[in-house]
Amino acid sequence: MSSQKVLITGLNGFVAPHIAVEFLNNGWNVRGTVRSNSKRNSTLNLPYLKKWADQGKLEAVIVEDFLTSDWTEALNGVDAVVLAASPFDMTLTTYEEFARPAVKGTQRILEAAAKISSIKAVAYVSSTTALMDYFQPLSSYGGKLVTKEDWLPWTEEDATKEGFASPQWYCISKKYAELKARETKEKTAASWALSTYVPPGIYGPVQQVNDAKQLTSQFGSDLSTTTLYTVLCGGEDAPLPPDYNAQYVDVRDLAAAIYAGITKEATGRYITAGDQIVFQRLVNIARKLRPDLAKFFPKGDPEASEVVVDGAYKYDTSPSQIELGIKYRTLEDTVRDTIARFEEMGAYKSA
Repeated sequence: MSSQKVLITGLNGFVAPHIAVEFLNNGWNVRGTVRSNSKRNSTLNLPYLKKWADQGKLEAVIVEDFLTSDWTEALNGVDAVVLAASPFDMTLTTYEEFARPAVKGTQRILEAAAKISSIKAVAYVSSTTALMDYFQPLSSYGGKLVTKEDWLPWTEEDATKEGFASPQWYCISKKYAELKARETKEKTAASWALSTYVPPGIYGPVQQVNDAKQLTSQFGSDLSTTTLYTVLCGGEDAPLPPDYNAQYVDVRDLAAAIYAGITKEATGRYITAGDQIVFQRLVNIARKLRPDLAKFFPKGDPEASEVVVDGAYKYDTSPSQIELGIKYRTLEDTVRDTIARFEEMGAYKSA
C-alpha cells in the first residue's frame, strides 16, 4: 500500500517545515510549494529536511503566484492539503496587497482542490488576529475567554478608514481568508473535510534557515524568527518587545494539531494556544537554563513581573485538547529547544 501524500504550501516558511516533518515522521509523503527554483533547492537541502528529500519522501514544486499559477501539478494525487503560507509584509501600502494573495489565493487553491477526488481533508492555518482586536492593552480585555465562536469585529470596509494601516490590514485579511475558505468549500460542494487552526504568536526552533547569518534575512517577513532572535540572541542590553500575546503556541504543537486534524478528517475551528508568555519570563528562563550564554539574552527588568497582567484574555483551547489530543509544551520547553537550535546554527559564537 502506497503512502498517503499531503501538499503543504509555503514549505520555506517558519511553520511549514515543522508540519512537513510531523507528517513525514508518521509515514506520509510530503509535497511542498515554494516560489522559485532557488528556494526549492535551499529548502530541500536544509538538514531538517534533506534526509527526507534524499529518500524520495519529500518533494517541492514551484508555485510562483497563488493567483495566476496552475495548481494542477501541485494538487495531483494528494490526499490532503495544508494551507500554511500567508503574506506578512508590513511594507505593503494597501489592504488589497494583503487581501489578494490571502483571500483570493485561498479561494483559488480550494476551488482547484474541490476538483481533485483523492483529497480527503484540508487544513487552513489562520491566526488569532482573526478572533479579536489585538490593538488594546492586555489589561483591557476583562479576562475574556476567547472561543472559536469569536471573530475580529473589523470589516473590509474598515480597512479603508483613516488610522488603518498594514498591521490592521493583515488582521482583516486573515479573517476574510478564513471565511473565504469556508465559503469556497460550501460553494464548490467539495467532499473533503475542512478544519481551521487559529494560533497566536508561534515560537520554537527555527528550521527554515541553517546559518546564523541568514536569520536577519527573515526580519520583516517572519515575525516569529524576528522575535526569537531578538529575545534569545539580541544581547544583554537589547530592549524586550512589548507583550502583545497572553499565550503562545510552540510550532511543533501547532504541527501536531494540524496532523491530527487531517488524519481525523476534522471539521472544527481550533484555537491552538499553549503556555502564557511574558517576554521577561522568557529571558529569565533562558538565563536560568543557560547561564553560560547570559550575555546574549536581554536582561530586561529582572524585577518585573513574570505573570500576564490582570484583565488579559485567555483562549479556550479545549477543542484542540479534547478532539485532537494535543498536550501543549511549556515555555521552558520551547526556550530550551530554541536556544539549542540557535546554538547549533552558530548564533552564539563570539565575535
